Amino acid sequence: MKKPVSYDHSKIEKKWQSAWKKSGIYKTSEASKKPKSYILDMFPYPSGSGLHVGHPKGYIATDVLARFKRMSGFNVLHPMGWDAFGLPAEEFALKNKIHPSIAVKKNVKRYKEQLSVLGFCYDWDREVNTTDPEYYKWTQWAFLQMHKKGLTYESHEPINWCPSCKTGLANEDLDNGKCERCGSIVEKKPIRQWVIKITDYADRLLKDLDALNWPNSIKESQKNWIGRSEGSELTFKIKNSEESISVFTTRPDTIFGVTYLVLAPESHLVEKLKPQIKNWYKVQSFIKDVAKKTQIERTAEGKEKTGVHLDGVFAINPANDEEVPVWIADYVLADYGTGAVMAVPAHDERDFVFAKKYNLPIKEVIEPVYTKTTGPDAFREGVPYKERHAAVCVIKHWSEDKYLCLDWKKNNWHGFVVGGIESLETAVDAGIREIAEETGYTNLRFVKELGGPIHAKFYQLLKEQNRFAHFHGMYFELVDDSRKEISEGEKAIHDINWVSKQEVMDYLNVDDMKLTWARFLGVEKAYVGSGIITNSGKFNGKDSESIMSEITKFCGGKTVVRYKLRDWVFSRQRYWGEPIPLVHCEKCGVVPVPEKELPLKLPNVKFYEPTGTGESPLAKIDKWVNTKCPNCKGKAKRETNTMPQWAGSCWYYLRYMDPKNKKMLVDPKKEKYWSPVDVYVGGTEHATRHLIYARFWHKFLYDIGVVSQSEPFTQLKNQGLIMGPDGQKMSKRFGNVVNPDDVVKLYGADSLRVYEMFMGPFEQAISWSTDNMIGSRRFIERVWRLKNKVVKKATLKKETETLLHKTIKKVGEDIQDFAHNTAISTMMILLNALETEENVDTKTYETLLLLLAPFTPHLADELWSQMGHKKSIHIESWPICDETKLVNDSFKITIQVNGKFRGVLETNNSEEAFVLNASKKKHEIQKHLEGKEIIKQIYVKNRLVNFVVKG
Repeated sequence: MKKPVSYDHSKIEKKWQSAWKKSGIYKTSEASKKPKSYILDMFPYPSGSGLHVGHPKGYIATDVLARFKRMSGFNVLHPMGWDAFGLPAEEFALKNKIHPSIAVKKNVKRYKEQLSVLGFCYDWDREVNTTDPEYYKWTQWAFLQMHKKGLTYESHEPINWCPSCKTGLANEDLDNGKCERCGSIVEKKPIRQWVIKITDYADRLLKDLDALNWPNSIKESQKNWIGRSEGSELTFKIKNSEESISVFTTRPDTIFGVTYLVLAPESHLVEKLKPQIKNWYKVQSFIKDVAKKTQIERTAEGKEKTGVHLDGVFAINPANDEEVPVWIADYVLADYGTGAVMAVPAHDERDFVFAKKYNLPIKEVIEPVYTKTTGPDAFREGVPYKERHAAVCVIKHWSEDKYLCLDWKKNNWHGFVVGGIESLETAVDAGIREIAEETGYTNLRFVKELGGPIHAKFYQLLKEQNRFAHFHGMYFELVDDSRKEISEGEKAIHDINWVSKQEVMDYLNVDDMKLTWARFLGVEKAYVGSGIITNSGKFNGKDSESIMSEITKFCGGKTVVRYKLRDWVFSRQRYWGEPIPLVHCEKCGVVPVPEKELPLKLPNVKFYEPTGTGESPLAKIDKWVNTKCPNCKGKAKRETNTMPQWAGSCWYYLRYMDPKNKKMLVDPKKEKYWSPVDVYVGGTEHATRHLIYARFWHKFLYDIGVVSQSEPFTQLKNQGLIMGPDGQKMSKRFGNVVNPDDVVKLYGADSLRVYEMFMGPFEQAISWSTDNMIGSRRFIERVWRLKNKVVKKATLKKETETLLHKTIKKVGEDIQDFAHNTAISTMMILLNALETEENVDTKTYETLLLLLAPFTPHLADELWSQMGHKKSIHIESWPICDETKLVNDSFKITIQVNGKFRGVLETNNSEEAFVLNASKKKHEIQKHLEGKEIIKQIYVKNRLVNFVVKG
């Protein structure tokens, strides 16, 4: 007997990788009548350390999908390239004393070798590299188009400056106020830089998110980052000055409550107001101190806010001409809104804390309104309501520090004594009367009112009507326990409880009652909700939400939309990046480099260390910098800032469609065929950088007719991290990096592929365990050994045959849903069943290989070849599920036409659509339906079908 050949993964995997490369089976062409499927990975930044086992997770998933789609009859584009400009490569080069271009070539070669051994089906003929001049020529070209359209501008505003990386950063490059790259605390520093008006596209970036098949968390991240706010822009003139302060607010209804204004310490207006500021040295010292703080330190919730009064400076409130003091404070940022805030401490928590700290006035202009929205006593919108003024009575015990509270039985309210104020009755009189009626206590004294009215909308269950109540808080103290008998009716409505002072707030369950108690305790806080206008002149008594436009107009303001999103700082003061194709001419100003001169190549230099002065190392290269103006031919200087790392990654997916085109960014026909990307896979960390930048860049190209779709990526999938064996993120710093080369050498690429897809749900983070690789390896070896049971023909158990078709169906569905772990689990279950069979027929075994092919491409092709096939399994068709075999036991269904018996359908599929369709196809039924209109189809599950026909 011949000894079974063992599974030698090293020999088999090298064999098939060589065969695939030689045959070119993964090359993609547009000359196909098949439907297209564009499956894309976020291309890697090739670092010097190479891949660790966490990196391939997303690549394996897209490879599985690409192979499945190709076998399912699609023309698949599945490319790979390199995002190789930017700080990481430059820092690596500086550290290792090697030129960035040499380092990048070395790193790319290493990455490509590591990816190749994993058996990916990339079309390497479409490989792109952002550092290739023939690639970045079109990055520069796109920038020039934006420049022509007025989307770029030169700025000298303070930007995020990383003192360690010695370069400017966009807001998107920060992590809690620190440089995302190196972790250094970022400073604000005025630097000359180029900026792109991404905010011009903010509305479209926001609106178009809704149509994308992206994870909700990513869409929410983008929405929050874009941060659209509708509000009003109001102008406060400066007393005895030509200057004015413009503020943006979403609450113009509170303008009569402004008691001070706040400017950002960096505001240019502060310098302009210097002659009026009597305490300039104190102000100047504060500005220097604030410059040392991070944005997070300045704005984080709970952080103490500090400021300085601009002594001698007053702003004029446009609503009432009142003079209000002007401050600078660390919690106001120059690059957010207008860099100024109108402070309404009564109705803004941050302003309230600041006002209390510096003893500034607090003026209430919104009386609170609480609307009950849940429960049986919820206010019923659209139903008439009764308006009523009422007294709310806080009542102290005569000898203990306890307070009288009521439990309303029907309403389930826990609160104080409350009752309506009758005509010609004061609130105090009403309180005394209600206390006697509801509790029986008669000997009491009135102490004080508890602030202005509190309003509430609710459904009064006792009266069975909507109420709009206006509560007036009163504080009473009982003199003694004198008490009269209360009626049975009152006893039925509520119970009386005496509650300690410490427990009252927890006892209360009605918002207006809680506010009344807070006022009694003297616990002041801002009311930030809507309500009824007060202390606001002609607007008094109006609903605050209804007067936004009216009060804005009254103050001479305008309704505007603002965004948290800032314009994109597009300059880096470093060497390793795309040169910005502009020149500076003393006579002509800023002039674009002619398109015919693109690419403007990065000069090859020996020294490329950052200067730290705010200028790029390119500024020192006189031969490169000094040039002629394209317009006047006079002396000019090249722009020496380079583009950020994110420039090249904004459009790389388009270049994959047409990577060798020297005449245009992408051929319109090829773009129209392949666009948009059908499935895009990458990490969640790119939600507010690459994905926003790429969407903006794409929309601009759409506007100028380069692309045919307004969005680049239809579906987005995010892979969860593979953590180190210690549960931490894999990093050389933690010493927990696992090299995929070692794993492949020991267990094989197919085992690694199966393990990473089987670890858990695709989006879930999970820790690596090399020991668990053994299970994946054993699964592969079992498939290998199963071929020893294969015969040309064999009869499977009925349940095994059913399981086979269930597996075909589920694996196909799971691959498309990125449920790879359950797809593999399903195949394992099928393998278990096949191993119990005496023999397995060739067709069944080959079906198993076809299902495995996307996951274990080397194993599948080897076994397919051993089954006698000359062509690769990866150009075969995906197996078809026989729906009739999905159920073990068949049953008979009676078929009727107009209630008369006409035939029987025997099936094991009870799905209505299948049963109706199969019944119509039966020969004996067709003759009764031919030429007639079916006006009704009746299906009694597993028993009866009746076609009601006319004609």
